Amino acid sequence: MISDPILSTLEKIVSLHDGIAEPSSEQTLNVLLTENIAKLLSIPEEVTFTTRADIPNSFFVTYHSEVLNKFSELLASRGQITALGVKFDGYLKTTGFEKLVQEKLIPENGLIRFVEAKPEITRYILCNVAYTANADEKRIGLVSFIINELTGVTPVEIGDALFWESDRISVDNEQLPLPIPFEELSRLIENQSTKLIKNALENWYAKLTRAKARDEERLKAYYGTISSEIRSKIESKHLEGEELEKELARIEATSKELERKLFDIQERYALSVEASLYSAMVIYLPTVHIQCTLQRKKAKRTVTVIWNQFTKIIEPLRCEISGEPVYHFYLDDKEAKIISPTIWGSKA
Repeated sequence: MISDPILSTLEKIVSLHDGIAEPSSEQTLNVLLTENIAKLLSIPEEVTFTTRADIPNSFFVTYHSEVLNKFSELLASRGQITALGVKFDGYLKTTGFEKLVQEKLIPENGLIRFVEAKPEITRYILCNVAYTANADEKRIGLVSFIINELTGVTPVEIGDALFWESDRISVDNEQLPLPIPFEELSRLIENQSTKLIKNALENWYAKLTRAKARDEERLKAYYGTISSEIRSKIESKHLEGEELEKELARIEATSKELERKLFDIQERYALSVEASLYSAMVIYLPTVHIQCTLQRKKAKRTVTVIWNQFTKIIEPLRCEISGEPVYHFYLDDKEAKIISPTIWGSKA
């Protein structure tokens, strides 16, 4: 996986538009575009992008490049939704889960009991969220993650389920009732998007913070020197009356000018981010639904645990307060609600 933020973004956009992108180094990306996308961008179908200016026969890209702006236009269309299923010709086991559940899912202050396991189709949503960030410059990006529509757990992996195109099958993506309320599902997607975008912009935000602090210090030093010189003049010349008032007015004007300049700096380095769901793929996977009961004192409830054949793991449950995936958790006394150790510890 390429770490350069510009090339990483281009790699994701190209892949989403049926192109092929392969990094040849940390600062070079070889791309094969479809004919229509190449025409739309006014570039060759086979091209190399680089963030180094000394690479011959390549497109040098920065956050101010015209080609990057053209790529950003591809993200202008929003809300594209597709659906597919993945066939599995093997046998989905329904035994041996009792011990596995006990070993993997640990309620620290309660009990979990296996009830039954049966093969079921589980819907996962692959979300691609595009964002535009603005501060002293403009940056575009794309974050992707998968959410389990039944449990709301995100991020979650689906292994090599999409690796073989021959295993993909069409499905009737009818409007089935959502297992969790739409508002809650949207909130979980938004929260995960926010986390990933924040992580993607972390280095840039730190750079902006340092630049802002540097410029503020310079301004304060500059205007502080002016004010100090005026005060020295007042003291050395023992100014009084109208002359004193004039110099004091200069100090006040200097202070107001500093406030205005500091506000300008705050505006210049303020980071604003806009994000939207660019596309989503609903993936129907054959899985095993394991029914379990959670119990804390008199509170008892049934939950569904997912065994994913493609990852060969039991998926985590979800903290019902923070939304984070958990294998170790606590249960509240009223409803045996699942609470992460972090949230539980903060309430102690």
